[in-house]
Formats: sequence, structure tokens, C-alpha cells
Amino acid sequence: MGGAALGVSGGKVLPGAVIGAAVLGLLSGWADATRRPGKPQPLVVRIASAALIGAGVGWLIDGALPSWPAWVPGVLIGAVTGLAGLRPSKVLLGAGVGVLTGVALALIVPDIGWPEVCAVTVVLYRSLSAYLWRGREQLKIMGERVTGADLPFVVPFSEATKHVGVDYLERYARAVGARYTHSPLDVGIVADFAELAGPSFDPSVVNPLIREFYEHTSRFTLSIVPEWRPWMRLPYRLYRETVAKPLGQANAPFEIDEVQRGVISWIDTIDVDGDGRADFRAWVRAYENGEPLYVGIYTVVRIDDVAYVAVGFPLPAGNFTATLQPFNNRADGLLLRSQTDLALPGHYLSFVEEGGVLTTLQLRAFGEEIDVFLEGDRFRTEHRFSLGNVTFMTLHYEITRR
Repeated sequence: MGGAALGVSGGKVLPGAVIGAAVLGLLSGWADATRRPGKPQPLVVRIASAALIGAGVGWLIDGALPSWPAWVPGVLIGAVTGLAGLRPSKVLLGAGVGVLTGVALALIVPDIGWPEVCAVTVVLYRSLSAYLWRGREQLKIMGERVTGADLPFVVPFSEATKHVGVDYLERYARAVGARYTHSPLDVGIVADFAELAGPSFDPSVVNPLIREFYEHTSRFTLSIVPEWRPWMRLPYRLYRETVAKPLGQANAPFEIDEVQRGVISWIDTIDVDGDGRADFRAWVRAYENGEPLYVGIYTVVRIDDVAYVAVGFPLPAGNFTATLQPFNNRADGLLLRSQTDLALPGHYLSFVEEGGVLTTLQLRAFGEEIDVFLEGDRFRTEHRFSLGNVTFMTLHYEITRR
């Protein structure tokens, strides 16, 4: 498509398509043949692919807005390409490169086509972005076709169907022959709060009520007030209606009146090795009508004497894991963070193949903080989510002991 788009201005659509397919096909074939497992294709191949996609998009835009000046498609494709970087500064850079590219090309070649403007904009922006943000890539390949033992900070539960739902752990237990217990009495999302001890966290100084909440979560009730940044409301609404609700997973509340309809939660457990102790705990939250909010599989992992809370969210043929490092905070509070000085905390998207083989990407622009504290006689949690260090949603929790 990109080659055909670039051939339009010279009246050579078919030759352009053939040349585009041949050039990109040969480049990609060479890149795949020489690429080492766990490494991306060379930057030049990725930029060439993006440029040809940009040319195709420019061709489509040209059909809708043929009389507009050349800087318009440059701004559009530059901003959209920058948006993929999940940083406001990248959006501004992309738009700026698009303006300058469109104006400059229109002066040099007055009848320049929009595919050419878009392709050149993408090449310049991607090259400049790679230089300015070198070493700070948004996606990092953590492992390609590796076992779970190679990535202990990932909770590799996946869904075999297209819908996760509140009964996920029960179905999983039946499939693997594990012992399943629905909402056992006095259960918590961690077995022992002391397991979180490490260089950045001393459990002994944390308020006893916080410790009790983590070890005996079922003794508490939670109320939620969601707070969304205005610019995130429309994208999230589209995601929620098209992805989260059909999937039955990662369906965070949007408005306070939704929460007021009633939210229920419980913890299910499974014993995989048959020793009588829960190996994994699923914290399930749903509206009272049964519509799922999320199903998170909680576990504590220790790597190089540092403990992490790892929460896995099963997806069809995959998994999303949040691995959070604990810190002492607010004198006797707890702070869980996904972006720290260590390499392992973060968010991971995994593709799970037959036999549990994983290909895992780290989503480095995504951030999360869970701030648990007491404010007078109020037990509260601020659960913050960010993209590119910009907070886009905060879930305000009030926690009450039954």
C-alpha cells in the first residue's frame, strides 16, 4: 500500500506497489533472518515500515482533504506517530516535525503529494525521536519463547476463550487439576505481610490495620471514587465498550454513579501442588449484576533479596502483569510502585503459547502507584495510573473494617 501511494504522483501505482512490496519484504526478511531472539528488528527496518504505512495513510487523507495545504497531513501523521510514544512531548515533537516538513516540501516541490509528506515526516520524526530518547524505548522485549522460570516476575495465567469473567480461577483449577476454594473465610491477598520485607520496605513499621488488610482482606469493604483526566475520558470509553466489557477483564469504573449501583469483591484461591496451602489468590471485583471489573491473580515473588507484589490479569492467549515494589511511606503507610530504580518492577504484556511458553514485552511508559495510608481515623488508598509520567486516572478508595 505504501509503495502504491508513493507511486500515485507519477502515475505508477502498480510499479510502486511491486517495488514497495519487494523492498520492504527483502528488508524484513533479512532482518528476521539475522535478528537474535529477544531483540527487535533493526531501527532502519522499523522506520521504513512506519514510513510506508504513513504514505498509505497520507494517500487516504488526500482523498478526503485534497485542497488543504501540505503541512496539514504532516501535522496529523506527526502527532499520531508521536502519540504512539505515549509521551505528550513526543506528540508535540511529531506535530512540529510535521509542520516544518510540510512547509519545506511545499516550497521545494509545490505539487508535492500527501503520501510523500507523510512518509518524510515519519522518517524524520522517528529518527529524531530515536536519538532524543535513546535508551528509553517504550517497549522492551524481555523474553521470546521462554519458560515461566526465565521470567519469575510475570504471573503467566492466560484465558483459553475470548471471555475471562469472574469464574476464571475455578475454570483454570479444573483444567489443571488444582484444588479450588471459592471465597474462603478470613483470606487475604497475601499470606504473610512479612514476605514483603526487603531493602526498601520494613513491614514492622507499617500500621497494623494495613497489615491486617493485606493478610485478611475479606474482613474489609471498599468504596471507590474514580477520577479521570478529561483528555482520557473518550479513549477509555471507547476501550471499555469495545474491549473491556466483551472481555470481562480490566473494566475499571468510569463514573461515580456506576459504583453506586453496588460493587462486590471476593478472593478465590487454588492449591496447585496439593500441600494444603493456597499457591495463588484471585481478587475478583464485579458489579452486583455480575458484570466483571477485573480478575487479578496475586502472588509475592522474591528476586535477589527484593520482594515484589506481582498481579497477573489473564487475557485471551496472553497475560498482563503488574509487578510492584513495596516502599515505606507516610511514616506508617505502604507505597507499591511499578517504576523504581530497579529493572524488574513494571508492566508486562505476555503472549502465552501451548505449554506455557512466553513472549513478553515490558510496557515502559505505563506507570502505577498504590498508596495505602491512614488519615486520622480514615483508612484510604490512592491508586494512580500514568502514561509517560502523566497521571490519567486515580481510584480513590475508602476501606472499612466490617
